Amino acid sequence: MILNTRRFYCCVSALSAFLSVPFVVAEESNSKTRAVLEEVVVTARRREEGLQETPLAITALSSDYLDAMGVSSIADVETLSPSLQFSQTNYKAPAIFIRGIGQRSGNPVLDPGVGVYLNGVYIPRSDAQLLDAVDVANIQVLRGPQGTLFGKNNIGGALLVDSKRPSSDATEVEVRVTAGSYGRKDGKLTANIPWTNDSISSRIALNSKRSDGYIDNVNSSHNLFDEDRLAVSQRTIWYPTDTLELDFFSFMSRIDERGTPYSCGFQNSGAILTQGVYRGSGGENLKAACDASAALADSFKVSQNDEDAVYAIDNQMYALTLRMPVFGLEMESVSSFALQDNIRISGDSDGSAVESVSVGSNAGNAVFMGGGLTAPSADRNQFTQELKFNGSLLDDTLKLTFGIFYAREELNNTLDGTDVGDNGLVGIPPDAAVALPVAVPPAFLLPVQANTASLADYENETRAIFAQASWDVYDWLQLTLGLRYTEEERHAIHTMVVPDYEEYANRLNAQIGTNPAILLPVVHAMDGIYSPVSRDQYFAYQAPEVPLVFLPSITGGTTFSEFTPLFTANFIAPESLANALNFDSVIAYFTVSDGFKSGGLDVRSTQTGSELQQFDPEQVRNTELGVKIDALDQRLRFNVAVYQLDYTDLQVALYERGNTNTEVVQFTGNAGEAVVDGFELELTALLGNWTINANAAYTDGDFIEYDLGTNTADGFAIVDRSGEAFPQVPQNVRGMVVQYDWESPIGRVVPSLQYYYSDEIFIGTDYLSGEYESSNIGQYEIYNARMLWDVSDQLSVAAYINNLKDSSYFVGGIAVTSVIGVANRVPGSPRQFGVEVSYRFQ
Repeated sequence: MILNTRRFYCCVSALSAFLSVPFVVAEESNSKTRAVLEEVVVTARRREEGLQETPLAITALSSDYLDAMGVSSIADVETLSPSLQFSQTNYKAPAIFIRGIGQRSGNPVLDPGVGVYLNGVYIPRSDAQLLDAVDVANIQVLRGPQGTLFGKNNIGGALLVDSKRPSSDATEVEVRVTAGSYGRKDGKLTANIPWTNDSISSRIALNSKRSDGYIDNVNSSHNLFDEDRLAVSQRTIWYPTDTLELDFFSFMSRIDERGTPYSCGFQNSGAILTQGVYRGSGGENLKAACDASAALADSFKVSQNDEDAVYAIDNQMYALTLRMPVFGLEMESVSSFALQDNIRISGDSDGSAVESVSVGSNAGNAVFMGGGLTAPSADRNQFTQELKFNGSLLDDTLKLTFGIFYAREELNNTLDGTDVGDNGLVGIPPDAAVALPVAVPPAFLLPVQANTASLADYENETRAIFAQASWDVYDWLQLTLGLRYTEEERHAIHTMVVPDYEEYANRLNAQIGTNPAILLPVVHAMDGIYSPVSRDQYFAYQAPEVPLVFLPSITGGTTFSEFTPLFTANFIAPESLANALNFDSVIAYFTVSDGFKSGGLDVRSTQTGSELQQFDPEQVRNTELGVKIDALDQRLRFNVAVYQLDYTDLQVALYERGNTNTEVVQFTGNAGEAVVDGFELELTALLGNWTINANAAYTDGDFIEYDLGTNTADGFAIVDRSGEAFPQVPQNVRGMVVQYDWESPIGRVVPSLQYYYSDEIFIGTDYLSGEYESSNIGQYEIYNARMLWDVSDQLSVAAYINNLKDSSYFVGGIAVTSVIGVANRVPGSPRQFGVEVSYRFQ
């Protein structure tokens, strides 16, 4: 039978409106009305299924629930789903982790460990994943490796973000404005527009977010954690025939903000950068500046360079989806193109007011500008094509999903840099340098030129074929088998940009006589180090323009391939058994699934040269047991999952000393094996007018093998780091939302209280980090309150207070102990309050 595609997807759209945690409906019983939990529809297995029937750990959040909770970006979902963390590690891009698996580095050679999909389109770069929830229909959090059905293998899990489908019923317009503390001014406009003959309709959304920032930078007139974002999306659906649907989606956003605030915690006086004597308004001593920053931690203040932390990027996405029946199957074709440009992302790596070191693309721009050059503009683009088929056989007892996937990503003029000191000029005391040819009196300083930059082009290509079948063997047993074969190709061209040390000496010497303190000529001695001068002469220099040299480009390519299978046994309790247990429904499932994340090529760059080296794919096997229960006449929902992840060839960003006295090297390597054990639970209960949503997770990660070769203060060595804590992931998290639904004489009033607790987090990156207590972020708990007033069907008003107790805490950070010598902690939000007003024109 040929399906009417238009009617089919209209029904799907209606079903998806029920996607919620929780969704409450009124049910007539004995002339009385009682609230019950509605069935939730999810697409975690690439077809529409009930949440409580799907043998997978999922959190599903509807637009109504997201609005009620004040969620305006996917990062806000963290407190609503167990085992999900949006960790703040570097820059301002989110580092998403599920069950302890993610990717803390924003290095473009690395794929994220958790996949984010917008209307089925994969978002490849972590700094493009912080999507503002412009017109969201639902967000689904899939926990555990999604290695079979999704466009890119996602070893930690996946976040599925779907926008609202347009309706041909009527024109609707909604306006929402928010005003609050710290200059919060948000505006959101959404419109549903039917066009002609009920065959074409569109949804358009415009979202603007503005905030002055809630972390005070005492070294600047500008606050940090500011917001300056504009996003627009549209979705148009056209039915040329009754069996063909064309779905065109576009999304554009612009972000232009300051970067992540860091509260500096001093660690290692023997680190390369802590021994420097710096120039500039921030002072010369990194330890003193770091301690000054740490003293501000309890007052939501930091002290760091205003210009070193930047987060700016433009995103565009265009996707065309075709849906139609083909030979009794439902075919879906998704073609997409994405572009990121105007990229300026950097972090103040020392987290202090001292002009010590910043890294990232904007730091690369500063290096080029310091050499009198303009860096070429970077951009990234991705094309994807997926063809998927859904069908069923054997009287609908065998459900099939299969297809192919292709992606090509190009990253052009990818810029990175290390901007040190005053345009690269730093002084180091003689005892901080090794292998000096002659003894130097301690009263003198050795001038150093330490700026570097790099340009790289990357091409990544993915090809995959996948299939999954679910067989209802009996009414009480469903078996699922899935398999994906993936091929990945990676190509890279890399050019290192370094100073011309001899010419730089000439430019320093050209200042002799311009200031009475500048008396001695200098010569380049070694490793960017120049012959000693007095402190007075070092501080009298005007930092000259740095002559830059482009080293010969290096190129390379590599390929990877992998099979990732899945097996699931789903046991559905017969009605008689469920009744005997006093349950409405219950399933128990057992699953074994594999995940794979491609390896790649990274450059290990030094001041004297570069080498392109390969890192291997990450692989994980997930063994999981789960139970899903509805009870108390559909007023209680309880889901729990217990799992073990066997993790091999972890991809880690390594920071180490370079081959010279002055350089810091970052590159990617693999780190042996790990095991992650844990459990998750979610509970929703309706108690009269009260609704309780609770979640909790336990994540215990242990390194089995973690042996890495690295440059230490004593030379190159193999370091055993298997005793380290698992990075960036709290062992225990829990959250709860309690709300009361009151139908008052003046309209529906819903007060709610949210609680969230996170355990301590290890933020270390190198072999020395584990020796310092400051490499751990302490536990914290947060209380948020919200009051929603539905004045009428058209007008709603909400007021909120976040962080009711005004507690100071840290939400993440990064410790680079051996080379920078500090732990940078990212402060959480102070108490904030505001009011939201929404009006719907119908």
